[in-house]
Amino acid sequence: MDEWDLGAASLIDLETANRTYALAPLRYRTDDGASIRMRFTSTATSEGPATIEARLTNENPFENTFRLEWTPPFGRLAGDIPHPMGERTGDATYRAGLVFAPTANHDLVEDPPEIERDEAGYWRLSADRTPDLPERVRLAPGETIHGAYALVGRAEGIDRGRPPGVYEFSRGGERPVRVTVWPTDAPGPDSTSTFTGVSVPDLPGDGETAWFHDADAETPTFVRPSVERTDLPARIEFTFINRSREPTRCGHWNVYKLQDGAWFHLGPYVHTADCRFVAPGDVKTWPIRAAAGEMAPCQAESYPFLGGGQYAAVAGYGHATATSAALVEIEAPPVTVVPTEDITTTRDGATVTATSKRWRTAPDSEHRSRVSLVLEPGADADRQLIAEQVMRRRYRGYRNTLAFTGLDIDRVVLRTDDRTADWTVGYDTEATQFQYDGRSYRITKQTM
Repeated sequence: MDEWDLGAASLIDLETANRTYALAPLRYRTDDGASIRMRFTSTATSEGPATIEARLTNENPFENTFRLEWTPPFGRLAGDIPHPMGERTGDATYRAGLVFAPTANHDLVEDPPEIERDEAGYWRLSADRTPDLPERVRLAPGETIHGAYALVGRAEGIDRGRPPGVYEFSRGGERPVRVTVWPTDAPGPDSTSTFTGVSVPDLPGDGETAWFHDADAETPTFVRPSVERTDLPARIEFTFINRSREPTRCGHWNVYKLQDGAWFHLGPYVHTADCRFVAPGDVKTWPIRAAAGEMAPCQAESYPFLGGGQYAAVAGYGHATATSAALVEIEAPPVTVVPTEDITTTRDGATVTATSKRWRTAPDSEHRSRVSLVLEPGADADRQLIAEQVMRRRYRGYRNTLAFTGLDIDRVVLRTDDRTADWTVGYDTEATQFQYDGRSYRITKQTM
């Protein structure tokens, strides 16, 4: 990979302290056509600080004036208050922040600030002063200005050390330039999981899964949940953290429930085809909402009708493995399968006929047609469903038939639309068999 590539990071291990720095992004563009590139050129030693080289190029086909105050590292030299990876706030103050301190090898600086190394091994400004850089610079087409910087701490932070976390240099609401810091010999999570020592079955699919509760101080990538035990309703954030030396890709997220020694997939049912990228020192956070009953729409992934038990959030990122995951235990009553509110029913002996709104409105503007699903006792099948799956929106064909099964009902006819039927039986088949709650069923699609 070209070290200037978008999405990459530049890494150094300090020789003066137990810290690794990851600088990213290495390239970005501004709305006015400036291209900024940067990377580490040396690490911190007893002789000098970590250094960065940067370039700002006018990529317009015309002469242009560029605003620098929000264009780090040519502007915004002092970083924001650092925060832990995957979080927005922490216990640090601005005194623990980092500074891009221009050196003598800088096109826009004549009087660089003085720096010194403290007793803990960290280089800092000798006084809390940074030079005044111009607010604007005018460049001809293709013209480039160069800047060399020492990455140092504030003078006021001499007793603050260098807290692990993310040090951001904001650039006007866009994704900021950041330096992520972690202990070189202990990149793993800084807390112990509630489930340490717990053994769980393998997840579906090939390959091993790296679990958060198995991670130790030397584990460079992991999924950290915002909570490991919760009641409902709840919002849970799962954050994949990459403190390895390499970028990870291509992950998508999934939720499973563990029941009777097996994992059952709850969603999402559709993933985009793009390959996601997590650079060293970067994170990806996936929020979900969970509830024991119905939920209003929301931008976060929603998982209504969850019962008590253990769940797993699985990300398709990893270091030594292709996937990483974390457990969450939910305290809630068991899920009861009930029909959707639009269902009306009639009964004839041991047969229930359920009619949905989708039947009553078909055909509609989306060209849906009327279809019936017939649920009857079936032979043994390998496929099993649990209540949390049945109550998902995509599985409403199962929901609106299984809700009426009982000892005195042996046949349920659901009048619905072709989309619901296809989601239930499949697009290329007319029937499917499955097990639910210890009984075997066959469900058949019948067109009008």
